[in-house]
Amino acid sequence: MELNNWIKDGDWFCAIEGLAIADKVFNFYYEEFSRPSEGKNIGDYQLSMIRYRLFCDYEGYPIKRNRCKIFNLRYCSPIKLKYTKLLNKSIKNYPKEYASFIKFLNVSKETKGSIHLEYAISMEDKMQVVQELEIIKKKLPHKFTFLDFIDTAANCQCIVNMLDFLNDTFEVPLYIRICLNYTYGDYKDKRIMFSGLSYEFAGRLQTQNSYH
Repeated sequence: MELNNWIKDGDWFCAIEGLAIADKVFNFYYEEFSRPSEGKNIGDYQLSMIRYRLFCDYEGYPIKRNRCKIFNLRYCSPIKLKYTKLLNKSIKNYPKEYASFIKFLNVSKETKGSIHLEYAISMEDKMQVVQELEIIKKKLPHKFTFLDFIDTAANCQCIVNMLDFLNDTFEVPLYIRICLNYTYGDYKDKRIMFSGLSYEFAGRLQTQNSYH
């Protein structure tokens, strides 16, 4: 898959919900947790996410709630002539709503994301894993890459191999789900810069899930 170069910030386009203006396109690249497919390597382009502001649906009616979205760019498309005409008609018919929309465009928006990774553990190791993860959380810098996370876990001699991800948790008795949080657009050398870590235990041996 190639980079999506057909759209620029500020362009009108066809989103899933209706007609929208592109706010920002974020490109993602394969990392260790992405499980690159055959022929792909770490650092290769993976996908693009687009943050956008919705103005109207495909019948020309203004969208008044939840107008700021983020979605996979592959499911969006350039605006066609018939929708350009519909957009112009909607702007003409709803001048107040369009004025509000333009004002909304000037409001800065920060979008958060997260990566979830699961690892199998034994009940006997559960408390040790908790202790080690709390140490890792304290030692990680304010912003860190996945490689920083792996190195910190290794230096703390964590018993969980952070590269041994689960592909399926269906029949796993007990596993830990690690959540790495980030802000869209926060990258370094094609890697996501994470800003937080939380975790929870799950599986049939775990009676209650709660993030730590």
